[in-house]
Amino acid sequence: MTVVPGPFIDDAHLRGLYTLQNGTSIPILKGLYGVPGLDDAITQVAITFCQLVFNDDQRMWWQCVVFLTDYAGLTALWMLESLRTANRGTFFQTFAVPLFLAQFVTVGNIAPLYFYFFYVFSPLKKYSTASARLIDGAGVLAILPTLLVVYYIPHLISLFHPDFETRHLANWIWQLYPLWASILLFTLSSVIRPFLSDNAEVVQRRNKTGIRVIGGVMITLSTISYWYMLFFSPLSVSEALIPKYFTELPKDTPTSLTSIFQYDFITSFTSILLWLAYHLGDLKSAGICQLSWPRILLSSVVIGCLGGPGVLVWVGWLTREELMASTEHSKTN
Repeated sequence: MTVVPGPFIDDAHLRGLYTLQNGTSIPILKGLYGVPGLDDAITQVAITFCQLVFNDDQRMWWQCVVFLTDYAGLTALWMLESLRTANRGTFFQTFAVPLFLAQFVTVGNIAPLYFYFFYVFSPLKKYSTASARLIDGAGVLAILPTLLVVYYIPHLISLFHPDFETRHLANWIWQLYPLWASILLFTLSSVIRPFLSDNAEVVQRRNKTGIRVIGGVMITLSTISYWYMLFFSPLSVSEALIPKYFTELPKDTPTSLTSIFQYDFITSFTSILLWLAYHLGDLKSAGICQLSWPRILLSSVVIGCLGGPGVLVWVGWLTREELMASTEHSKTN
């Protein structure tokens, strides 16, 4: 017998109760924001997260220790790209829309499409000048406080609060974090901006430092979560992170839901790594990147094994930034 999660989610929605594997039933929210379509959609998504927030399946819990920590790093990267001068006036100026959609149709479905079109419509020559590559300084300074408030705090409450109903409520709030992040990032940036110098040299130096700090924080958090999973999980890495079902459906609902999260992690971060690889290829073709492909691949394997996918993505993105900043690209046009 094979199982898909849809009927289980529909039943929990209809009854207003999530039943744990030990038989305990926990009330679930069926509305919070007063918008019928939105509340209905979040109810469905929040039910899929119940297995995580109620710690009802150790496979999903340990997978999400890594996945959702790395996802915060992905969000920070998405925010930085949205603040880049070259992306103003384009769809890529917003990070909230793709991340909002990802909460409902999974980031594993959104990321491949987004980064494909991002690569197609953002060729190397688009970043040929320092002004085009410039990222809004006030936004850079606002990213970490924004993520702390709208991502980390509700997410940690949803995992560790002693009351399960409070966990569920926190997860409901977290589900709309792209919207809250957009509002808070704009607000904090507007408050910070008048206090910043507009001297070009100062701006570039401040931005470089700010971006490195963000990258350092995200790399540190991803590394800690990855090694925490390695040291303390009773599961092997393959059990926690790699889905077992490729050509057939899982035999039970917990495995089915966990497999969705596992595929989500793999497809989203694979698409981002491919996006970075294509950019490195363009930089090599332009004579800007002197690293050989064997060296790049070997370094990627080592970094990925030591820090996990989130660290690899951030090291790749920071490398791309350093390479783009190392020379004016106008000569490559």
